[in-house]
Amino acid sequence: SGYLKEQTRCTHNECMHKSSLSGILGLSKYSLIKIEEHPEKILIHVKLRRKTGVCPSCGKRSSKVHEHAPPQTIKHISIGCRQTHLVVYKRRFWCLVCKKTYNERINMIKKWQRHTDLLEDEVIQRLREMSFLGTQKRTGVHYQKQVEILKKFMKPFEANWKRESRMKSFSLGMDGHSFSGHDMVLTVTNLTIPKMISILPSDRKKDIDHFLEDIPKDVKPKISAVCIDMTAGYRSSLKKHLPYASIVVDHFHIIQDANKRIDVERCIANEMLKSQAPKKLFLRNKEYLTDQQQEQIKRWFKKLPDVGALWFFKESLREMYASESREQAKNRLDIIISGLYKQQSKTTSDWARTLERWYQPILNYFDYKITNGYTEGMHTKFKLLKRLGYGFKNKEVYIRKMALACLPLVAFLPR
Repeated sequence: SGYLKEQTRCTHNECMHKSSLSGILGLSKYSLIKIEEHPEKILIHVKLRRKTGVCPSCGKRSSKVHEHAPPQTIKHISIGCRQTHLVVYKRRFWCLVCKKTYNERINMIKKWQRHTDLLEDEVIQRLREMSFLGTQKRTGVHYQKQVEILKKFMKPFEANWKRESRMKSFSLGMDGHSFSGHDMVLTVTNLTIPKMISILPSDRKKDIDHFLEDIPKDVKPKISAVCIDMTAGYRSSLKKHLPYASIVVDHFHIIQDANKRIDVERCIANEMLKSQAPKKLFLRNKEYLTDQQQEQIKRWFKKLPDVGALWFFKESLREMYASESREQAKNRLDIIISGLYKQQSKTTSDWARTLERWYQPILNYFDYKITNGYTEGMHTKFKLLKRLGYGFKNKEVYIRKMALACLPLVAFLPR
């Protein structure tokens, strides 16, 4: 009696273990026959619990088994560092209605497919934060198959406007980043939520026009403002397709443009005077200069007065962005532009004309208080993923993988 109780307890524990393992591996509809453990993989022998099969011709169920097919090995999800493979024992049924034979259908494995749907989900989750090589090592799925799964799952060229259609108003962000050298792609974000909307294959006008044309008619009036850098092509496309949206120039790019002008003038002065004026000293903000650096920069201003004038106007622009109202900012910007013209040099006149061209978009910042900080943050993440993957050769694959990294975690919950 004691022996029988012990045997019953062992059998019950084994059934419980198999049941919990089936739930973890998504095999609740299967019966586990046996498990074989190897150093690099785990073989799980399974068969369907249902004793009948549906005929694909007439749709009737049949329990008449015609023959047992040879077992088929299918790649499944990984457990720890080891890949699991399902050894599936399939049956071939005989339909009593249409007198035909057919193989039983396995829901998690599509026709001609040698991996499960759960493995595809795992590949997508890995690719979200890992490189293709790292995903291959963890899942055993080679690069070409990963690309097929990625293209099947991700459609970044088709923007999803469902959340925006429920909003009263929102602001867009548009900023380009480098795919390879001067080959640029364009990131479009919703700055109000915030979220990533789409990644365009280039920053050319035709691609921007195509994207803006496809925005639903009920969504377009809700776009109150668009934050961009100082690219004329973006501005002309936005005026054409979103005439009621205000254009805001990201103030980071205004200061960045000022620093570039200072650095160009510094390089010219260094070459002419055979001096070694340090770059970082002139790019540092005024409030971050130490007492020693303040004395140092004053000495350089005596040697390089043109560089000193540009640095003064750059700091004036930074003070303008600290204005409490649009009117105060407008007065400060007018003083800066007139001061640049009074310098009577080509460098300062060109800078003044640039500020005049972007006069209203610069001041629009004080109405909407938006920046492309979130978009730039996405670009930082893209650069990290690019380094992890040792670069990309295919732009379409790059765009899909970057768009995948921007999806919220809720998109990766089990099916």
